[in-house]
Amino acid sequence: MRIGSWRVAVVDRGGDIERRALDARRCLVVALAVAAVVPAAFAAVADAAASRATGFRWFSPAAAPATWRHRALPPDAGILYYPATFVDGHDKDGVARERLGGHSSVLDYLDVSPKQGPESLRDWPTYRLELVRAESNDVHEDGHAFGLPFRGGTGSCVLDDYRTRVENHHYREIACFVQGQKHATVLIAAALASEWARAEQTLERAVDAYRVT
Repeated sequence: MRIGSWRVAVVDRGGDIERRALDARRCLVVALAVAAVVPAAFAAVADAAASRATGFRWFSPAAAPATWRHRALPPDAGILYYPATFVDGHDKDGVARERLGGHSSVLDYLDVSPKQGPESLRDWPTYRLELVRAESNDVHEDGHAFGLPFRGGTGSCVLDDYRTRVENHHYREIACFVQGQKHATVLIAAALASEWARAEQTLERAVDAYRVT
């Protein structure tokens, strides 16, 4: 009886040991999985934060000032908000508003147009810079951001500066590709580099206020 009882006891303890070993192995697998996922998650958050910090800390979607005007991009794909002092610009495919200086020179401007090419949220900064380089000189990226929460959609933006090939004007721009539920649009807010300090807050406010559908 004692022998039988002893043998049973050994078997029970052995089963307990096996169960504990199995539980330990399961815990190890879970720990390794978490160890693999957590750094990746932190890296993704860090990358997003770094992207946002590079030139776009100011971004905060909000309604435009009450004194501003607005114009919808047909067929109501997006709504551009702009100061009352801005005048009509020239864009046959979209909506443009400008602030003019002496001799009708464009000091700063806002422009929104529908998607016209293969641009996407994922590749927008690269796509925009390649487009600018094809038509301008001395193009430099100054920052970019992905996943910006625009009013009605999500956007990817790039901050860059360039010189026009005609008359060598030096411009600085905020260029965004914004995807809504139904429409994808391109928003440009730009100014002469010499006017940027004065125009920056207004242009950023216009980007904050932009709405897409």
